[in-house]
Amino acid sequence: MTDKVTIQPKSKPEKTTISISGETSERLEIYCRANGILRKEFVSLALEYFERTGFDLKSNALDYSPLEKIIGELNEVKATMQTSNEGTEAIRQLLQAVREQTAKQLPAPELIAKAAEEKVRAEMRAEEQVKELQVLQEENDRLRNEIKVLQEYKEKAHRELCRVRDEQKTFGKIKVKTEFLSSTYKCNFLGADNKQ
Repeated sequence: MTDKVTIQPKSKPEKTTISISGETSERLEIYCRANGILRKEFVSLALEYFERTGFDLKSNALDYSPLEKIIGELNEVKATMQTSNEGTEAIRQLLQAVREQTAKQLPAPELIAKAAEEKVRAEMRAEEQVKELQVLQEENDRLRNEIKVLQEYKEKAHRELCRVRDEQKTFGKIKVKTEFLSSTYKCNFLGADNKQ
């Protein structure tokens, strides 16, 4: 990654042109239309993403740090949801107590108001949890797709390594067999000379 302090733009032109192939231009146009952004916005957004994530396009190694960051964020969201669930459980128990008391006697107006407030809070928390769960599910799906791609890459690399290993074994067998036959032939040939 380059040092941001040492790289400074030469000057600040108002507008500039980036040259890309016709095929890339068509793909970019389709992508921008599908996502409702302008081509110039795409370049700015992509640059912001790479600067924010630190993703190095020149690196040949797979960089898992963005995934690790996302997993950390998911763990934080999970902990938040668990805390929210504990609060929801307390509210549920409170509502149950209110219902039981209501069944025994006429409720006081304060209890009705408090229960209504708690119910509204519980519904709001439930809506927030549904939204958070949906975000988590989308992130989970995206991560699963990335893991699937990485798994396919791993399997492809494993097959290639096995193929190379098998070729090396085959070459080794051919060499050993050739040397064995050559030495056997020499022994037979020399043995025939000794008998004469």
